[in-house]
Parts: sequence; structure tokens; C-alpha cells
Amino acid sequence: MIVLCGMLITGATTTSAQQSVDVRTDEARNFIGDFTQIMDAAERSRLLLQTDDGSDISFADVLASPDDVVLNFRWAKAQIARGDVRGASATLERILVLDPDLAAVRLYYAIVLYRLDSLDEARAQFERLRAMNVSPDVAADIDRYLSAIETRRKRLHQYLTVTFGSQIDSNRNAAPSDKQQLVTGTLTNITASEDKPRNDIAHIGAMRYDISYDLGYQEGHEVFAALTGYGSDQVQIDSLDLGSFSVDLGARIRGGYFSLTPVINQTVQSLSREKYLTSRSGRLRADWNIRPDTNLYGEVSYADERYQNTTESSALRLHSGQRYGARTGVNYAWSPSNRTTIDLNAGKKEAARNFNSYDSLSAELIHAYLFGGGSYISGSVRYGLDQYRDPDFLVTGNSPQHRQDRTTRLRLTYGAPLSQMLPDDLFGDSKTAGQIYAFLAPINWSVTGEYLNTESNIPNYEYHNARAQFFLTRRWEF
Repeated sequence: MIVLCGMLITGATTTSAQQSVDVRTDEARNFIGDFTQIMDAAERSRLLLQTDDGSDISFADVLASPDDVVLNFRWAKAQIARGDVRGASATLERILVLDPDLAAVRLYYAIVLYRLDSLDEARAQFERLRAMNVSPDVAADIDRYLSAIETRRKRLHQYLTVTFGSQIDSNRNAAPSDKQQLVTGTLTNITASEDKPRNDIAHIGAMRYDISYDLGYQEGHEVFAALTGYGSDQVQIDSLDLGSFSVDLGARIRGGYFSLTPVINQTVQSLSREKYLTSRSGRLRADWNIRPDTNLYGEVSYADERYQNTTESSALRLHSGQRYGARTGVNYAWSPSNRTTIDLNAGKKEAARNFNSYDSLSAELIHAYLFGGGSYISGSVRYGLDQYRDPDFLVTGNSPQHRQDRTTRLRLTYGAPLSQMLPDDLFGDSKTAGQIYAFLAPINWSVTGEYLNTESNIPNYEYHNARAQFFLTRRWEF
């Protein structure tokens, strides 16, 4: 009888720890992807030209009045708004032939050339504009663009991104929704308070350093590396403090509308300050820009995952094994401010024990909309299915029931630069005040709401969690 009770207690503890580790491993793996989506939207929003007017102009109007400078300028703005940057370049050039002293038009033309990566021509236009009678604000913008052009012309590029924030979860420990679990085939009530759903707050910090080197070819081939560190410190549930550090090495091989990106990676993850996972992986991604507004991509990956036991769980080694993945999708830009992504994933995990091995399928729909002034909103819906190979006798007992999980995740993020909220003269007009403002203004703030629901045919793994996040992010280029 004592032995039986010991088995039941051990089984319950092992299942709880396993659930916690599985969820945290996926969380750390997903963080980089989620963070990249947010930063991509923030960067595109920052670069988007604010060209709200001109949408009611057609090319027929321009043909009717080809020498109307105002009409042509509005038409150029309409072209930019719908993503025809190259067409806008020709329109702006035509306007400057008619009147070369229009500073506002020349500024647009220089920025368009910059976006088209015609750096020498853009620099010539900015320098010519700098010699004209422009306001101090425009002069400062010109100097920033000239500095950015010199940075882009360098073969070595470096970026540092730092993020700090907090999140709150309604079910941080991923406890079963029904407060019941199977132990050796017997459905039991969860009585321990630490095994019931617990809300908690976490303080989060992340840092990423990117470096790339242009190999000097006309096509723009480059090699790159990235170091990424991530950590979350729980206020109450210290056993769920999470840490992750990864290194990426890769190359980007470009050829016209096509590119190949091979990458190798090593990642180490810790839980409650104990290392529990070392992963070595490789992936190969192909991108094909079939149209200016449409990008197709595909990716294959392989990872060798080595788990080690921790104080919380003595069975983590049974998760060790290989992970295979295939991914494909499409990015479609409805306009420069409106983009949709459809992402399809298939995977296979081969673990040391078949009850930890599974096949997975998932699909995700992502949409980002960029507002004026650098603000943006990004939302996603993901649905996934995990089918496990063998039953776990510590959970199902003699039942041949195979675990099957169906996961739905909803996310919505809104973000903007602090410059939207900070008046230019907030700190005064001294040089020091200007330096403080220049440091704070580019900081991006974002707030995210997320709902995760996992349905399973085994109650141990059926749970849901609501999460809110707030982040401050600063990016430097040097």
C-alpha cells in the first residue's frame, strides 16, 4: 500500500514537472519569433512615409494635366501609398525637371531613392537639398539620412537591441483547467495549492546583438551572426524562472528575386537557474519574391536536443532526441502599411521514450497594420495539433490512450515610439535636454494581450492561460 501511494505521488509530481518544462521550452522557443514579428512591424512603421493624401488621384488625371506640379506631387504620394516606390521615383523626377527648386519634392525624391537603395543618387539629392534654404528640422532630418547612408554603405553592420518589461499570467504553472489529472489511469482531484492554476507576474529582459558583413558581391551576399539572451524572473513561482541563450551563424545568398539563408544554432535553456536543455540545430530557408507585393518562403530544420534532469524533474532525459521541421508560407503586402502572413508548419520529435515523441502540424495567420507616426498593431491566430506516439503508463495506466493536444493561441500587440508621447521641449531646450530626448524618443513601447488554450484527450495537459505584456525596446545601429 505504501509503495502504491508512493507511485501515485511520484507519477503526479513527474507529470506536473513535465507539463511545466514542456510549456517553458515552447515559450522560450516562441519568444524569439514573437519578438521578431513585433520589431519588424516597428521598424517598417518607422520607415513608412506619411503620405495620406493623394489617394483620390488617378493616372488619367495626370495625363490630363501633365504640367500640373501639385497634381503630379499628389500622384507620387498615391504611388508611394500603394507600394509603387519605383513609379513614384519617376514621377518626382519629372516634377523636378519642371521646377528644380521645390524643396519638398526634392526631399521626397531623395527619400524614395534611399528606399530604393540608390545610395549615391540619394546622397547627391540630400546634399543639394542641404544647400537650399530649408528649416532647421528638415536640415536635421537630412543630416540623419546622410549619416544613415554612410552606415549602409559600410560592409560591416552591427545592431544591439535591448528589451525590458513585465508580463502577468492567469495560469503561469499551466495547471489543468478542471483541477483533475490522471495518475496510472485513475482520475484524481488536485488538492495541493501549488498544483492548481496560479497567477503570477514576471519581469523580463532580453538582449540581441547582430553583426553582418557584406562580402562585396553585386548581388549583396553576406555572412552574419547573432547572440540572443532572454530571462524572466517570476515574483512568486521561482521554480518557473526561465533563461535562454542562443548563438546563430549563417549566410545570406541572394540572386535577383531569390535568396537562400543557411543557419546553424546552439541554444542553452535553464529553468529555476538550472540548465536543462542544450540544443544544436541547423536550418535552410529559401525566399522568392514572385511579385513586389508577394513573398513565398520555405524552410527545413533539424535539431539535436539534449535534456538533463533538474531538481524539479528526474525524468527530463527521456525527452532527449531529434526534432525535424518543415515550414512554408507567404507574405502579402496589401500596401506598405498593411501586410498579411500565412505560415504552415509540420514537425516530428523523436525522443528517448516514445511517449515523449510526437508529430505536429500548425497554421498561423498574422496581420500587421502600420499607422502614422510610427505606431502599429499586429495580431495573430495560431492553431496546432500534436499527436503522441505511445501512451505514458504513469498517466494512463493500462489504457492504450495516446495523448493528443490541440492548441489555439490568439495575440494582439499595439506599439509606438515614445516620441509620440513626449513633447519636443519636455526637457527644455539645452544641449543636455536634447541628448536626453534623442535617447528616449526612439524607444518603442508595446503592449500585448494573449490567450492560449490547449485541449487534450488527457486532462493532465488541458489548460488555458491569459497573458498581458508590456515592453520597452531600444535599438542601436553602429
